[in-house]
Amino acid sequence: MKPTTKAQSKYLWMAALGLFAIMLSTQSCYNRKADIVYPAPVSCDTTNVRYNVEVVNILKQNCYVCHSPGFVQGGVILNNYTAVKNLVNNGKILGNIDWQSGFSRMPKNQPKLSDCNIAIIRTWIRNGAPNN
Repeated sequence: MKPTTKAQSKYLWMAALGLFAIMLSTQSCYNRKADIVYPAPVSCDTTNVRYNVEVVNILKQNCYVCHSPGFVQGGVILNNYTAVKNLVNNGKILGNIDWQSGFSRMPKNQPKLSDCNIAIIRTWIRNGAPNN
C-alpha cells in the first residue's frame, strides 16, 4: 500500500468528519419527526366532569348520529338527560361504551371510545350522574 500524503490524509479526515456530521444530523431529524408523528400524550382531566359540558360533548361526537330524535337506532335516544340517566341506572351506558361482556359494543361498527372519554363518563356516573 502506498503511503498517503498530508493532503490525502487531510481529505480523508474531512470526509470522515462530514460523514459523521451527516449521520448525527439524520439522527436528530428522526427524533424531531418522531415527536410530530408520536406526540406526547395529553392528560385526561376528570376532576370536574359535568353532564352539560363534557358528557354531552362526548355523546354529541360519538352517539347522536344514531341515537337522537332524527335517527333512533335500537329505540335509544341520548339527547336528553332523563334518557341518559335511565341508561346509567340500568348500567347500559357504561357497559356498552366500555365493551363489557353481555352488552352491545358502542359505537356500533366504530372504534371504541378513547380511554379518556370512557373515564370521563365513568367519573360522572361515580359522582351520581348529576344534571349540571
